[in-house]
Amino acid sequence: MSVFNQSRSNIVRLIFAGMFLIIAAQLFNLQIISSRYKQQAQENALFRKSVYPTRGIIYDRKGKAILNNTILYDLMVTPSQVKNIDTTYFCQLIGIDTPEFRRRIIDARIKNGLFRPTIFEDLLPPEIYARMEENIWKFPGFNLQERPVRVYPYYSAAHIMGYVGEVDSAILRRSNGFYRAG
Repeated sequence: MSVFNQSRSNIVRLIFAGMFLIIAAQLFNLQIISSRYKQQAQENALFRKSVYPTRGIIYDRKGKAILNNTILYDLMVTPSQVKNIDTTYFCQLIGIDTPEFRRRIIDARIKNGLFRPTIFEDLLPPEIYARMEENIWKFPGFNLQERPVRVYPYYSAAHIMGYVGEVDSAILRRSNGFYRAG
């Protein structure tokens, strides 16, 4: 073998070794050092669903409920799954117009991303819930989620019984990701 061919084969070997080292370094960077893809994988692998707890009924001394629970429904949307739906019919069912529909979809994308469910319409009245339950199969990306809500039959003593409210920003910062807005 001539000297010229030996130097050419060494150069080819060095090029392949260099490419291998570059690929190995990039794999190490992506799998060990970088956390961006790990976070994206966690978002795809875990499906978080909020389950609202039911709370007890409070009775007065005569056995009448002064605080009760009822089930209402939230209309949830997963923006990545909303494709090829009849938006005019959908808007007609829930009583909004098309620009409002688009605005809510964009807000859902901004708030929770494309793949997480977000509340599109909360606490649906019974007549809208019945219409949506009947037609929900026509709208991929939308689903109904039940939520227990406190009911005060006598419209009194709410200040004694308490209330449930949104977590403020100071508690959100202190919780280290345990609590979320919404």
